[in-house]
Amino acid sequence: RAVHAVASQLLEIGVFNSDPHAGNLLCQVRGNTAVPVLLDFGNCIRLPEDQRIAYCKLLVALSEVSVTTVCQAMIGIGMVSTQSEAHPERDMEYMMMVFRDTGGSQSQKDGMKNFRSLRKSQRKADMEALDDDIKKDKKKAKAQTQRYPTKMPDEAVLFFRMMLLVRGLCSQLAAELPFMQLFEFHARRALVARFPRVTRALRAVPDAEEGAHGSMASTGHKALCRLLR
Repeated sequence: RAVHAVASQLLEIGVFNSDPHAGNLLCQVRGNTAVPVLLDFGNCIRLPEDQRIAYCKLLVALSEVSVTTVCQAMIGIGMVSTQSEAHPERDMEYMMMVFRDTGGSQSQKDGMKNFRSLRKSQRKADMEALDDDIKKDKKKAKAQTQRYPTKMPDEAVLFFRMMLLVRGLCSQLAAELPFMQLFEFHARRALVARFPRVTRALRAVPDAEEGAHGSMASTGHKALCRLLR
């Protein structure tokens, strides 16, 4: 529930608490139900609307493992790295790591270890691909193979801080959650909510097509239009 609350704040409302550490989360017992209670909203961040939509598109793109749309979403957020153009798949790899499933401390350490190993092998491959003249100049070679952000809005910095704190809380509780799927759910709901209910309802009924089935679909579509309009 706490993760759902954080995802809803970020993706559906566009206002999120950038300080969701364990001390700002209590558990209130109501009968036989435990309800998480979020505290201390003194460090809330309001996302610009275009960034909120970009975060939603990022989560959907990650769930579909689409490098192209992930990169488009990250540009919309305002996050660019030194390798975004040459190796856009590495930006997606990083975001997949951020939104990987949560779990106990050891499983999270293993995940980070695997990610660092991947990055190490990529740096080695990048170094080997350099011209011999550049390889001789270690400083220049390092500069050309380093990966670091060249553009990142302030809101993104606090977003990553929030992600780390939420993941840390899950790790402390050894909570195994499909982290990306939880955020994706709210991302898709937020994207759909941009359209009027009438439009959403009409999209559920197919347009007219040829043949008997098409005739039935056309009749159903027209009937629904009359009801909604």
